[in-house]
Amino acid sequence: NVSAKPIPISEVQGEKQLSPFNGKIVTVRGIVTARVKNGFYIQTPDAEVDQNSKTSEAVLVFTSKEPKAEATVGNLVEVTGLVDEYRPKNEPVTLALTEIKATKATDKIEVISEKNPLPKPIVLTTADLNPRNSLDYLERYESMRVEIASLTVTAPTNGKVDEKNATAVSDGIFFGVLTDTPRPFRENGIDQFDAIKLKTPKEIPLFDGNPELLRINSTAQLGAEAIDVPTTAVIKNLVGVMSYEFRAWTLFVDVNATPKIEGGMKQTSVAAPRDREFTVASFNVERFFDDQDDAGKDDAILTKTAFQNRLNKASIAVRNNLKTPDVLCVIEVENLETLKRLAEKINADAAKDGKANLKYEAYLFEGNDIGGIDTGFLVNSTKIKVVDAKQLGKDDMFKSPKDNKDKNLFDRTPIVLQATINDPKTNQPFAFTVIGLHLKSLRGNNDADKDGDFVRMKRKLEAEYVANFMQSRQTSNPNEKMILVGDFNAFQFNDGIVDVVGTISGKPTAKEKVMVASEDLVNPDLVDLVNFIPANQRYSYSFAGNAQILDHFLVTQNFVRHAARFGYARMNADFPETYRSDANRAERLSDHDAAIGYFSFDEVQPAAPTVK
Repeated sequence: NVSAKPIPISEVQGEKQLSPFNGKIVTVRGIVTARVKNGFYIQTPDAEVDQNSKTSEAVLVFTSKEPKAEATVGNLVEVTGLVDEYRPKNEPVTLALTEIKATKATDKIEVISEKNPLPKPIVLTTADLNPRNSLDYLERYESMRVEIASLTVTAPTNGKVDEKNATAVSDGIFFGVLTDTPRPFRENGIDQFDAIKLKTPKEIPLFDGNPELLRINSTAQLGAEAIDVPTTAVIKNLVGVMSYEFRAWTLFVDVNATPKIEGGMKQTSVAAPRDREFTVASFNVERFFDDQDDAGKDDAILTKTAFQNRLNKASIAVRNNLKTPDVLCVIEVENLETLKRLAEKINADAAKDGKANLKYEAYLFEGNDIGGIDTGFLVNSTKIKVVDAKQLGKDDMFKSPKDNKDKNLFDRTPIVLQATINDPKTNQPFAFTVIGLHLKSLRGNNDADKDGDFVRMKRKLEAEYVANFMQSRQTSNPNEKMILVGDFNAFQFNDGIVDVVGTISGKPTAKEKVMVASEDLVNPDLVDLVNFIPANQRYSYSFAGNAQILDHFLVTQNFVRHAARFGYARMNADFPETYRSDANRAERLSDHDAAIGYFSFDEVQPAAPTVK
């Protein structure tokens, strides 16, 4: 099974997704084009390439550790090793990356010549990054040098968070599309890879992952420096090798690349409420812990400086970006004392700014989350009178499909706030109810085991609990104006697995189109205000390069007539993780943008423009 002489790399790669030499020992020859922490890439010299556009001319040589000096960029080398189609153990259905394993003493890496010019990169076009392409279309360029003449960033550079110190360092990873390509959004249906893993029936719609999207890893090559960019930045002349990881075609940017970066998203603040309007907002502040150890909880303990920095960022976000909403649902806060300290900080900063009419009071009930995060409210007591505040579902249980034992239905319990605000025109109280939610995470929703069954059942039952609660309130008091806000951890459409928002709003997906279906439990249906804003603004979060909504406003039909405007404060989802380290700016306090609704004392048209 050992090749007697070098085989062209294009033959090893072949025209299909898997190599015809998979599992065989081969010898190949190519110029080293890139070095990574566990191997290096080689590519056929330009003068020796075949004329088949469907076969890649490059391959990864896997060494398991940092490659030796023989694998210096520019060296023409001859490599002998085992061809392997690599998939991570936890991703058995993802596309495979062809590699030659050179990890044994019998494997060979021989230098033929040095300082060779690198093969000319292939310039990617809209034909290559087309929304209608198959997931493996870019297999033809796997491991080859490619160039992007102009890329528009669709998801900012990520990073690694130092929670204790409330700082972050860049990991150099971001996403983009060819400039002039529309921004990719999460779409209806189950991810194609998950459909394979979960063996879902053909009636369930598929989400293609948006093949026009490209993942960029600016630090994968040894010695490369991180590129930190916000959404909408335009990067010219990106050059590197095409790899594949985390279900995404990924460009490993060259060490000596000198891309030109232009523009980029700037934070936005929402408008102040107009005459005869009041505001309700929702903000996931992402693991907002204090500097004290909370007994019995797996909580983070921040340094005193770090906690003060987090308080300062949050105060800036609430005062400047959200314009101090009258009611603010705050998600992922450690406890009531932490929320009170945030209220004190915002109130004090507002007073310094001459805003004496702000006095936030905190409401929070301890839930069941082992990590110690809860949902609460900040209420401006100078305008809002709280009639009642309570939590739901604290002691509700369900039988786990993992072990048939009773488990808490809610980790973060819903909170109900009944309130009134005085109508200055009539001098009468205007009553409304806000229910704050932080539902079960999507993590594990696509697992093909008992853990996945547990997550899916919990998400379904939580949604049905909320739906039944809303229906009971609508039945007992049809005039009650209610709004559900918070982090639903679900899209505004069916994800093919559990339709959380559809169930809660009274528009559940048909049983044949979703793995775990629910009955229609709500009538009249609730209205999701996200559907009243432009399609390109329907996001509060970014995942795998796709903009998506996790944070919703669902209102009863008698309240939607009072919904004047709705939108999101753009201060997190579009910005690099490194902004977390700057305590004097709002951006990247969290990974969620905050949602805000403007409600009028008068009835207005429901289809309203986005907040600007």
